[in-house]
Amino acid sequence: MFSIAIPHDFLSEAPDEASKIRKLGYLARAAAIFLTETVVIYHYGTPLREEIDLAKTVLEYLVTPPYLRRKVFKLDRRLRLAGLLPPLKIPSHTVPPEPAIGEVREGVVERWDGYYSLVYIGAGKYTKVPKPYPVGTRLMVKIEAPAGRPDTYRASVYRGPPPTYWGFRVEVRPLEELTKGFDSVILTGREGRSICEVKPKVGKRTLVVFGGPRKGLYEIYREAGLEPPGEMVNFVPNQGVESIRTEEAVFIVLSVLRYLRC
Repeated sequence: MFSIAIPHDFLSEAPDEASKIRKLGYLARAAAIFLTETVVIYHYGTPLREEIDLAKTVLEYLVTPPYLRRKVFKLDRRLRLAGLLPPLKIPSHTVPPEPAIGEVREGVVERWDGYYSLVYIGAGKYTKVPKPYPVGTRLMVKIEAPAGRPDTYRASVYRGPPPTYWGFRVEVRPLEELTKGFDSVILTGREGRSICEVKPKVGKRTLVVFGGPRKGLYEIYREAGLEPPGEMVNFVPNQGVESIRTEEAVFIVLSVLRYLRC
């Protein structure tokens, strides 16, 4: 899987709040389409904390199954324009109203009685798992059998990897720690070598790093006094526009990388 990294000032040129929300929606769609594992928001210099918090909150809201959002997210001004966001419709979001035996589904603990946790799994349905978990805990559960009530099922906590693509995680990291845990890094920018001349190295865990609306990656790393952690690649040589927006670049770059892995 690929992971992507965007800078903390990703939203800085959006003229208003609605534009910021739409940009995050486009970014999340690109990440989901290409099965992105992690979206990293990296910061350098003076971090734009308000922008970082907005981006992290909105992206986490979008990747949460719709049937859980009211349970997980309380009233939050940062989400007041969430109606502008496009649906992701990844497998974990498109569950049927009636749970099926053997199905894996995400839920949130509503209460517990000392023996069982009652986990809400959408459409007015619940599962009982045989261990008390703190209220509000998000769990992946595997449906095992009816529990004697039409709205409740017996289940176990599912510990394995998701059965299908479950969405991306969202992390915030300083620039110095951006590449920690990844075995290959691809830097993107028009200053790099043409994709027609170089084949990027793709590892088991590959991080694709994008520059910001005001600074490219070479400038970001130079001002931070750091060496770029990989080769810069220009994925759109001879581009027909003055600049490519970050959310557009994510679609382009991940499309090319997906083709190269075919």
